Amino acid sequence: MTLVGARNEVVRYLPQTASLFAAFGLPVNLRGLKFENVRISKEMQDGDSVLIVEGVIVSEASKPVEVPRLRFAARNAIGQEVYTSRAQPSRSVLGPGERLEFRSPIPTPTDATDVIVRFFTAHDSGTK
Repeated sequence: MTLVGARNEVVRYLPQTASLFAAFGLPVNLRGLKFENVRISKEMQDGDSVLIVEGVIVSEASKPVEVPRLRFAARNAIGQEVYTSRAQPSRSVLGPGERLEFRSPIPTPTDATDVIVRFFTAHDSGTK
């Protein structure tokens, strides 16, 4: 029972346990931010096909929280990343319950079948 009550602290020190808690219906959100209504569409820009990734970032925190850079990863049919891109959100901090829309174009790799959107981490930049 103690592990359930302290799951945020457990996941902070043992990140791999997040999926275990989620499997039991106890998701952990250390950032206090979540994505909603993420949509992907194609457009032509300057004669080139681009993917448009848009959605909303929602603060679930009880205090202002920093909004990190966004990371987009286009993946092929077997789940390999074939292209990655980053974008800075239009605001760096969200207050409790605030929402922030984002819209970002990324080049369309020929073998891309989907795009994953998440927050950029120290792991992405090669630092800890």
